[in-house]
Amino acid sequence: MVEDERFTRDEILDMTLGSLISTVNRAYLVFLIQEIEKYGIHGGQLLFLTGLSKKDSISQKELANTYHMNQSTIARALKKLEDAGMVKRNVDENNRRKNIITITLKGRTTVDNIRLIDEKWESNIKSLTDEEKNKLKELLRILALESLESMKNIRK
Repeated sequence: MVEDERFTRDEILDMTLGSLISTVNRAYLVFLIQEIEKYGIHGGQLLFLTGLSKKDSISQKELANTYHMNQSTIARALKKLEDAGMVKRNVDENNRRKNIITITLKGRTTVDNIRLIDEKWESNIKSLTDEEKNKLKELLRILALESLESMKNIRK
């Protein structure tokens, strides 16, 4: 890498698929984290908040399994989200040792605002047409599914 921590054209041309994806993701995360700080959350909590917006009222264990993370990592992030008023943890009536996590109205509003941030990020990418962006998303979805399936096999 060059001194100012930007990649040269030749370095980018020589990158593997994983490195290219990682580079784009790092740039996206820098943008996203700067934007979401306005809502009092950080990158580690974002994944769980957006996940709960799609599948609400699930246990910490289900959340951990979904994201292939240990429950203590989930618990720390949920505590911060709970303190921010974005999620609630309730004891499961059928199993007192199990917490059910639900997203609050404030959490849903925050997720809606984050979707707008994502749209802003995508609109900043001017070098691809909408059709090219959609094709890239389609290919990356396939890659993501294969990668997650591979992770399941590794963890068995």
